[in-house]
Amino acid sequence: MKLQYKKLEKNTLSSIYAKRIFQPYLGSHWHFHKEYELMYILKGQGMKIIGDHISNFSSGELVLVGGWLPHLWRNETGTAGSNEVDFIVIKFLKELHGVNIFSLPEFAQIRNLLERAHLGIQFCEEAQRGIREAIVNLSESQSSDKIIEFLRILDALSKENQYKLLCSPGYSLPIQVQGENRLQKVINYIFDNYAQNITLEDISEIAIMTPTAFCRFFKTRTNKTFSYFLNEVRISKACQLLLNQENSIKQICYNVGFNSLTSFNRTFRNFKGKTPSAYRAYYKVLHR
Repeated sequence: MKLQYKKLEKNTLSSIYAKRIFQPYLGSHWHFHKEYELMYILKGQGMKIIGDHISNFSSGELVLVGGWLPHLWRNETGTAGSNEVDFIVIKFLKELHGVNIFSLPEFAQIRNLLERAHLGIQFCEEAQRGIREAIVNLSESQSSDKIIEFLRILDALSKENQYKLLCSPGYSLPIQVQGENRLQKVINYIFDNYAQNITLEDISEIAIMTPTAFCRFFKTRTNKTFSYFLNEVRISKACQLLLNQENSIKQICYNVGFNSLTSFNRTFRNFKGKTPSAYRAYYKVLHR
């Protein structure tokens, strides 16, 4: 699979795409599009990649992705809990049917919000609770009510100061789709084979590059080394499995691709600041 331009489903009677979707959300391909995208996960969990950022997503997550920023939400059969996902996706352009309403001085804060969205924005739980009803209403609204709810949501988010930017400050949007296609082929291979022993030679062959050229290419496109990215995927998957009390930590260690419990514990602590057992205990108390 390769990075794809995803064309928006057109509706000549609406300038905003807003839809609630129930499905096993598998994230078939990494993609980008010119529209901004607001993703609200009502139910489900998995991993997400936005630009050079990778982390887990879970119920209640709210993320705004800027235009042309590559992204992917993905879960797998057997994920702790349920593999069914209930989410609302909202897509829009700066110009609504050719009218740039955000150029109005009254929308200065919203313009600032949209500018920040080019690095991806994840909002805090308090912001999610405050506009949950408005997002659900938008997915069900028609005509002028749709515009009113849409502006209410953007206005609330533009005033929210509890958020985090997902991509690193130096991240740049794709300028060559061919290079991104090669990167996506590598990312897909890592996602499908992270539990196996993936060597630098293996992954370089997938990219059809020499190991030296691949290391340079991968670091340039992701701001990370290949080994760091692979461990990041493995630890993110381990975090999901740790929430499932059925799996022992030793089982999880081998299930996500580590061949040593010592190495797994050390790498997990480096990424999460605590041991796998402490991580599991913390979230067990948190969700009691």
